[in-house]
Amino acid sequence: MVRLGVMMLALLLPLSGYAADKIRVLAEGEEASCKLVSQQVCSTTSMNPAEECLAWHTKQAADAGADALLIRGSEDSRRNKPSLTGMKTVVTTKVSADYYRCTAAVSVAETVVKDSEGWSTVEKRLLVLESLKSKGLISDTEYQLKRQDILKDL
Repeated sequence: MVRLGVMMLALLLPLSGYAADKIRVLAEGEEASCKLVSQQVCSTTSMNPAEECLAWHTKQAADAGADALLIRGSEDSRRNKPSLTGMKTVVTTKVSADYYRCTAAVSVAETVVKDSEGWSTVEKRLLVLESLKSKGLISDTEYQLKRQDILKDL
């Protein structure tokens, strides 16, 4: 069951100090130009699962070589556990996130924009285009359309 915790987590993200650790928290859709590195699930019984899982995911993303993460959702499960005063309900929260590498996509895109005015050969433009496609930064359709545009310059 996806719960309101995802909304709470989204509210906490701008206030967190984790952006200073160079792991950016993405909004839905921002990951389109990034490369997926890993997917993980944080599981906690903490009273503050949003903060704990954000810290955990930030560390895991950094360890995986990612520079951004996208929180996908959270799920609660409840179980009864015996205690000295009877039964106690334990709530376990699982928060799933995807880790992405986005800086390569940004730097390649910046390079293409900076170099496009100074290109002297069609070959160089095609090589850069092929590189973007092989890294998964552009789709096959985008590749074909841009390739046709470049070849028109011959």
